[in-house]
Amino acid sequence: MKFVIDKNILLEALTNVSRAIGTRTTIPILNGIRFDLQENGLSLLASDSELSIKITIEEKDIKQIEQCGSMIIQSKYILDIIRKMPSDIIYFESLDTNKIKIYTDNNEYNLNCYDINDYPHISLEESKEPITIKAETLKSIINETVYAVSTQEVRPLLTGINLKITGNNLECIATDSYRLAKKNIILDENVNNVINIVIPGKSINELEKILTDEGDVIMHIFNNKILFKYNNIQFQTNLLSGTYPDTNHLIPNEFAYMINIDLKSFNDAVDRASLLTQSKDKNIVRVLIDGKTMIISSSASEIGKTEEKLAIECSNKEKLEIAFSSRYMLEALKVIKDDNILLLINSDDKPILIKSVKDESLIELILPVKTY
Repeated sequence: MKFVIDKNILLEALTNVSRAIGTRTTIPILNGIRFDLQENGLSLLASDSELSIKITIEEKDIKQIEQCGSMIIQSKYILDIIRKMPSDIIYFESLDTNKIKIYTDNNEYNLNCYDINDYPHISLEESKEPITIKAETLKSIINETVYAVSTQEVRPLLTGINLKITGNNLECIATDSYRLAKKNIILDENVNNVINIVIPGKSINELEKILTDEGDVIMHIFNNKILFKYNNIQFQTNLLSGTYPDTNHLIPNEFAYMINIDLKSFNDAVDRASLLTQSKDKNIVRVLIDGKTMIISSSASEIGKTEEKLAIECSNKEKLEIAFSSRYMLEALKVIKDDNILLLINSDDKPILIKSVKDESLIELILPVKTY
């Protein structure tokens, strides 16, 4: 294998493909990135056996191809080496089957490589009925929901996001049982089969980092895996097995309190109140709703207390006091792109719904915290 390539082109590809390298893999060769050089271009492949990413650099984006071939280069070093190379033009040359020389006019590295014959076969299949979605839309869906996935392995299904497609309606749900985010969008075309899958949160987080706001993503969905094709990137992840819990019953349809409030003012007030709760596990903030006034407060016996008033529009004149995790609330507010929000509440022990005034497609829910 022998070729010459632009540093920035290779660095971008390596940065994205290395997202599939696991930190705890038990198969040593999966710590490597597979380089396959052919006359039509260079492909990079990385996998941890659950997530696989393949990126193809076309022949026109490679300065020179002298000799085709394949190598497995250690990922631990290659990314930093390329990033710190002093030249914009980098040369690669295999010295034998398991050694590679990476060099510029003024420096060189000689790296030992893994045996190409030991690398497992990774199949990136395509389905007969792919689903197309705009990259900007998919990136937004992920951003608005993935924060609510569970980080606890006790209930594995909750560590993923639930993707459902019926006809042209796509619904994405994430919950850790204390909060929930639900996003609905309408696809450009109907999907013949009903889709109900759970995509690992870790994988979908890495996909979001790769997506930009341009182009289309083509999804190939199977029973146990999903392949996303985006520009020159193939991103495949295993799916979580099992049936995601039905969350529809958690979302009320009627509310005793409908509160319209300025998003930034509310966010900043909760953020300020949370300053006194940072050392506590639940970061509890209390809210008193009294007519057209909301009082946000928090306290810590060893630190002190704080209180702040905000003007609101409320459908109910009766007083209500409710407490919640400031961290959960701030993470929910962060994904809303509107000037005003609606807080929909029934009582101090029922879920709090958070919605944009203008955007009906996103619903967020957090459970209140009992303080007595």
